Amino acid sequence: MLIDMHAHTRGISRCCRIYAPEMLRAAKEAGLDGVVLTNHYQKDYVGEGGPNEFAAAYVAEYRQTAAKGAEMGILVFCGIELTMAQHRNVHVLIYGVGEDFVLRYPTVYDLTLEELKDLVDKEGGVLVQAHPLRYDKNDLLDNRYLTGVEISCHPLYDATYLDELSAVARQTGLILTCGGDYHADTRRPRCGMYLPDSIMDSTAIGAYLKAAAEVRLLVDEINDEPPFEVVYLRSTKADRA
Repeated sequence: MLIDMHAHTRGISRCCRIYAPEMLRAAKEAGLDGVVLTNHYQKDYVGEGGPNEFAAAYVAEYRQTAAKGAEMGILVFCGIELTMAQHRNVHVLIYGVGEDFVLRYPTVYDLTLEELKDLVDKEGGVLVQAHPLRYDKNDLLDNRYLTGVEISCHPLYDATYLDELSAVARQTGLILTCGGDYHADTRRPRCGMYLPDSIMDSTAIGAYLKAAAEVRLLVDEINDEPPFEVVYLRSTKADRA
């Protein structure tokens, strides 16, 4: 099944122009089987009600989107796009944790990268850096704290950096993921990861990303060419020696 690993809804992500039903309709029309809802989770989204209220709204948005997806026949998995207070220009995707993760850790944005890695490991999840190199900067985080890096197919930016990020991943043993980062500010890219049909919940995605030796991606490059498949073989320590 083809799953877009990076999707937003306006119910939480202020930069997104459409609400859940429209987002899901666009994904289905693009031929996707599902999405991982990775709304923004960041300190400056917290209102007068405090972090607990924001965390509750975040989870409610996921549950409502998942319910709507079930009505429409499209899968919706739970994820997080986190902006750490100490790394304002870097976004990290969290996969494989339960939907109550932010309810139990509402101020997760205040953690250091090392603290975040320890917490996500404890919860059975993984960290993937979202859209690195997007602004043509070497903003890659320390790979010791990552499970993967994302190939971002958002058409607003100049490239997916597929070649560069594939090389980085091979050198470090990271996995590649792929997502559209769709905000309805451009055409809807047709892209994502092909996940096994046996994956039926968010925690299983984290386990898959940890263990996969090979992944298949559908990449929609920033041009007029049709999307194309990429098979990525994860390197081992022996390969990198």
